[in-house]
Amino acid sequence: MKPNPSLFLLLTSFVALFVACGRDEPPPFPTQTPEFVERTVEPTALPGATPTALPTQTFTPAPTSTPTATPTPFITPPAAGENVVIPILMYHHLKYREANASQVLRTWSVAPNEFAAQLDFFQARGFHTITFKQLVEFFEDGAPLPTKPLLLTIDDGWIDSYTVAFPELKKRGMVGNFFVPTQYLDVGGELLINWEQAIEMDRAGMEFGGHTISHEDLTKITLEQMRRQLSGAKEKMEAKFGHPTYALSYPFGAFNPRVVAATQTAGYRAALILCCGYKIHADDLLTLPRIRISYDDTLEDIAKKLP
Repeated sequence: MKPNPSLFLLLTSFVALFVACGRDEPPPFPTQTPEFVERTVEPTALPGATPTALPTQTFTPAPTSTPTATPTPFITPPAAGENVVIPILMYHHLKYREANASQVLRTWSVAPNEFAAQLDFFQARGFHTITFKQLVEFFEDGAPLPTKPLLLTIDDGWIDSYTVAFPELKKRGMVGNFFVPTQYLDVGGELLINWEQAIEMDRAGMEFGGHTISHEDLTKITLEQMRRQLSGAKEKMEAKFGHPTYALSYPFGAFNPRVVAATQTAGYRAALILCCGYKIHADDLLTLPRIRISYDDTLEDIAKKLP
């Protein structure tokens, strides 16, 4: 029987995906940093590590911070040319790490108990979590937002998005924004969430955004490949969830003017880079800054990063 080249390529891509997932990390990052690119390094596996829980940081709000039944005030879009302060926090792994874990692992992880303490901290400080749908409607349609809006983003679709983030957010009536490559959702398993879990989260009020089909560095592929990665992921998500996909997280944080233009053409109305700050302008929705939260960040450290 004559070999089928398309079938061979499909099988090859899935083998590569499984190998990447088995390493507890996304596909390898490119070694070169082209002009205009925001880039970072993701965690690598720590062979033989046995997770150990750290003491949970405690934060006890003052009695006056107890929620009341008073209506939540709202903010309206800024005047032309002005910024609005909306922090966007960035998480990846929610996983315990060894005390001697590498700095790379500690940079891109947060312990589950610390994540829960941080959510309590945000609520005690009066922040209200929102979705990118709300953010887009705020800028495009003038829809108001609650005061002190906060966007919580979690990239890559690790299983702890479902086992840790989802229940902790739901318990507090908060929402999170999850960015997952569609091939990762196709595979699922012990390391990654699957479509069934993602749809459950979506129905409960969480929001999912694009992260391409296979976590490709969009600055390193042809325009045709880029369009397929962007549009293909968006179309599949919209078919699965039954509603529009508003935002994209650039894989590896890699972007340039061509990538931004293709992202807009594909229909995304907001997109995220890897750093830095919390001031947002209406003209910058396709290069939104984020604040990274890491393993060793104390609540005092996080307070200093927030407005």
